Amino acid sequence: MLDYYVSRKARLEEMLGQYEKDLKEFPEGTLVLYNNGAKWYQQTKADDGKFNRKYISRKEFAFASKLAEKAFLEDSIRDIKNEITAINAYLRVRKTCKLEKIISPNSPYLQFLKQKYKWISDEEYETNPAHPEALIVKAPKGQFVRSKSEAIIAHALYEHNLQYKYECAQTIGDYTIYPDFTILHPTTRKTYIWEHFGLADSPSYQNTMCNKIRSYLSCNYVPGHNLILTYETSSSPLDISYIHSLISFYFEENRI
Repeated sequence: MLDYYVSRKARLEEMLGQYEKDLKEFPEGTLVLYNNGAKWYQQTKADDGKFNRKYISRKEFAFASKLAEKAFLEDSIRDIKNEITAINAYLRVRKTCKLEKIISPNSPYLQFLKQKYKWISDEEYETNPAHPEALIVKAPKGQFVRSKSEAIIAHALYEHNLQYKYECAQTIGDYTIYPDFTILHPTTRKTYIWEHFGLADSPSYQNTMCNKIRSYLSCNYVPGHNLILTYETSSSPLDISYIHSLISFYFEENRI
C-alpha cells in the first residue's frame, strides 16, 4: 500500500507543477457570478484592499471562460496541496512490520500460506517467451514486467488481494496470445483479461493494438464485461487512482 501513496504523491506533484505553470498565463482577477450564473463580473483587488468589479458582457464569453478556468486551476492546486499534505502525514506515521517479510517472494512462510491466500504467490504457468530481456521492472511476487505502468497495475492488483498471472499463455482462436494480466474474480471465479496499451499514440503500434482487441472480441472477451483496457500516450500517463477505481469497479467483493 505504501507504493500506491508514494506513486500517487509523485503524480500529484507532477500535476501541481503543470497547473502552477499554466496559472501564470491567465488574466488578473477572479470570476464572480450572480443570478445563478446569468450575470458575470471580473473582480480585482486594489492596493488599498478594496475589491472592484467590472461587468463582463455576453460578447466576452471567451474572457469569462478564462477566468472560470483560472478558478478551477486555483482550487485544484489547493486540493492537490491538501492531498499531498495528507499523504506526507500518512507516510510519516505508517510503520512497516513483519508482514512485508512474510509475503516476500522468497519467504519460507509462503509454502504454508499460498493454498489459502493464492494472491500472494504464483503457481507455474506458461509465460511469454518473447524478448525476456525487456522484463526489467520488478513487480510483486518476485516477477519482472516490461514497463513501469505494468508494474503499477501489478502492484494495485496485489494490494487488492487479487489472484493474477502476468503474460500467461491463453489460446485465442487458432493461436496463443499472452495477455498482460489474467485475473480471477475472488467470488465469482470469473476470468478477466487486462490489457494495457502504453503506446496508444504511436501509429506503428495502433494496428497491433486494434488487432489484439479484435482477437479478444472474437473469443467473447468484451470490453466492460470481462476485458479491461487501459491506454497511455506520451502526453497522458497512467493515472494510479484510475487503476484503483477500475479494480474496485470490477472486483469489489459483492460484485457479480
